[in-house]
Amino acid sequence: MKMKDLVLLYQQVGMCEVGRIKHHLKHNLWNPKSTILFVGYQAPGTLGYSIVNGAKTVKIFGEEIAVNARIEYIEGYSGHADQEGLMNFIYSFIQKPKHIFLVHGEPESQEILKEKVKSETGISVTIPEFGETYDIGEQIEMTHKVERKIPRTTRTEIIERLEKLKNEINDMDYYVRQDMENENLRDEDIFRINEKIKDLEKQILNVIEG
Repeated sequence: MKMKDLVLLYQQVGMCEVGRIKHHLKHNLWNPKSTILFVGYQAPGTLGYSIVNGAKTVKIFGEEIAVNARIEYIEGYSGHADQEGLMNFIYSFIQKPKHIFLVHGEPESQEILKEKVKSETGISVTIPEFGETYDIGEQIEMTHKVERKIPRTTRTEIIERLEKLKNEINDMDYYVRQDMENENLRDEDIFRINEKIKDLEKQILNVIEG
């Protein structure tokens, strides 16, 4: 394989959700001669997660892109401590904590770590849920719990999706203007870009009018 056929991309910002990485992915994911190398954790629901976990196609700037490139992943470069690192942190205490709250991580991983901490150290562990309040004294006791009357999607996720949409529009604006400055751009490319903009315009209007 010639080096010109090999493209190594490092996921830099937001699990491939924002920034120039999306532009690079758009122009290289379809190419079977390209290799996309991920060296960081990819959260569920993100573009990076979909690619790493075998998606055949992904949507970037409103366009369906085939994932034909070779996808590689180096897990060891993640910025988060793994299970062994967290256990070593607990062991490092001269005076062991009486109780541990696990407040970050995927549910399955949290449960596994909880059982491991309890069985190997004897320290009790709590995985708090949304809206729970605890009294931390001689005894750890939950004093209050807020019941969700409406799904999380109706508030927090709406704002998150709105911010994501704004980033998509900003990215599209930047790269469409770059494409328009390309003197070698074909008529069919201009037509395709224009149709994508029309499609995005319809989606935004549907949201406003709906």
